[in-house]
Amino acid sequence: MTAENIHRLEDPIDVIPLMHKAFRSVSDRTEAMAANAATFEDIADLNEAFGYWVKQLLYHAAVEDEVMTGPLKDIQPARDNETEHTELAGKAGDLVSFIAMGNAAGLEESVQEAAFSLEEEQHLALEARFHEVETALKDVLGEKKVIARTIRHIHSRLIGVRILELDHFENEEAFVISLVRDEMDEAQQLGIVRRLLIDESAEDPRWIIDWIDSELDREDQALLKDLENRFHGAVAQPA
Repeated sequence: MTAENIHRLEDPIDVIPLMHKAFRSVSDRTEAMAANAATFEDIADLNEAFGYWVKQLLYHAAVEDEVMTGPLKDIQPARDNETEHTELAGKAGDLVSFIAMGNAAGLEESVQEAAFSLEEEQHLALEARFHEVETALKDVLGEKKVIARTIRHIHSRLIGVRILELDHFENEEAFVISLVRDEMDEAQQLGIVRRLLIDESAEDPRWIIDWIDSELDREDQALLKDLENRFHGAVAQPA
């Protein structure tokens, strides 16, 4: 990497690991709050922190499904064995093992389909796990009393969400991001990234990018700033 490119992501889609880093910071803090909760006030604070985590991650997943994995699935070649391979990947929950079992013929396309299938399953599973934690928190807040067993119950459910979140990030970083690099040009990637970072439907469209920036170190902040300039510049270019 040359000196002038130190603060530039070669492929815009490579911002996703930076976003994952920010998500992990939030989930780390939220899990720590659950582990240390002892009072009703602690649970109220945890409920607020958890709600923010949910808001971030569900927006991220919804946009990915709409503008990233959805379009990619439409251009994948059809294979007779894709369904079988996808089912195997779903049951195993481990794409690395799935690849080891696959046949050489058509393996690349099958792995792509399996990665997309796992991506969708993980988004749905995360949403279901979020609802479980939300229900547990509402029960405590409704009863206005906290007991140790209830706190352990909430903490264990949060750990389950975190494990699923980390598995999801690993799938994206190992498989989906590389597919985006291969199948989409820079302009398309910049469009995806802009949607992930700027929420035009919100009162404050910058709520996502500003939050991510606040969770990153200075070097990563420079990468994010350069990327923002690039996608704003791409929008400003004449057709």
